[in-house]
Amino acid sequence: MEPYKLRRWKLKCSSERVQFFTCARPGRSKGACVRVAHQIVEKWLQGLQRIACGTEIAIISLLGRKHGPEGDSEFWFYSFHGAWDLPAERRGRLSFQQWLDRWHKDMGIRVIECPTYDFYPVPPDVLRAVASEVSHFLSEGLTVILIDSGGETRTRQVCKHMAFVEDTRTA
Repeated sequence: MEPYKLRRWKLKCSSERVQFFTCARPGRSKGACVRVAHQIVEKWLQGLQRIACGTEIAIISLLGRKHGPEGDSEFWFYSFHGAWDLPAERRGRLSFQQWLDRWHKDMGIRVIECPTYDFYPVPPDVLRAVASEVSHFLSEGLTVILIDSGGETRTRQVCKHMAFVEDTRTA
């Protein structure tokens, strides 16, 4: 089931429907510690295209490292790397944006990495930076997808910071 834990959000004081969603990283539906094949990432991307309804997509990733600076990369599951990956972890792999540009250029997806530590609060400066990116992309009419490892904790911190609440209305 991709994208896993997909949720739509709206501003607390508005009935306007915006294209702002949160979800888990690609492949999280298969488990917390499973390598993720290209086909699973592609299913995740297809799910994003369905909800985008023809609009461009901006993915804002909070993926960084597990359990602080010394923890494992949250990109070890993939054949692409993240911004905080060390040279030894990158092993010549493409970045997430480069991987999308190589295999799915026609989708025109933009990736913004705002790395954080899993199981830690999102720092205030990162909350502000992510809020700025979300607002910018929404104002341009893009569908914004905010991701973290499980699709709940860090993404919810950002939504709360921005005064977004879950939009439970059906399509």
